[in-house]
Amino acid sequence: MKKLPFYVSIVSLSAFLTAGLCTAAEHPGTAVEHPGETVKPGKTITAKFVKKSIEEHVKARSKTTGGVFVVHDDKLNRDWKLKLDKVHDPVRMFVKEGKTIYFACSDFKAVDGKDILDIDFWMVPKGDGLEVIDTRIHKLNGEPRYGYEGVEIKDLK
Repeated sequence: MKKLPFYVSIVSLSAFLTAGLCTAAEHPGTAVEHPGETVKPGKTITAKFVKKSIEEHVKARSKTTGGVFVVHDDKLNRDWKLKLDKVHDPVRMFVKEGKTIYFACSDFKAVDGKDILDIDFWMVPKGDGLEVIDTRIHKLNGEPRYGYEGVEIKDLK
């Protein structure tokens, strides 16, 4: 009977470690899906503001292309015509080369099919808003094209 607490502890520890290994598979080592820290509400630039900035950017770009957001896919050498589904949580913020960069990814649906694209947007403060400085296809139908090591992009093979 005295060994019961010992065995319960071992089983609990094993379950905890196994759960950690299972969740670590998506982001092994120091690579993470998205760099930076979660943008905290109450700061000058909030997560809500970043998401709204992406939505406005997509809407503005879509006005010139018949109501669809067009992204060129260098890997497949094609243009995707897309509709924004949602901007993901969490929004991230990091500093690179002295610049504060805000980052979020968004789900888009292809207008001409069933494809789902995860598009990443990087923005920097400009005036009283944010300016998109980079847009990339992160995932096509759930398959990632790159990951991160710190704040550096690492292409996946």
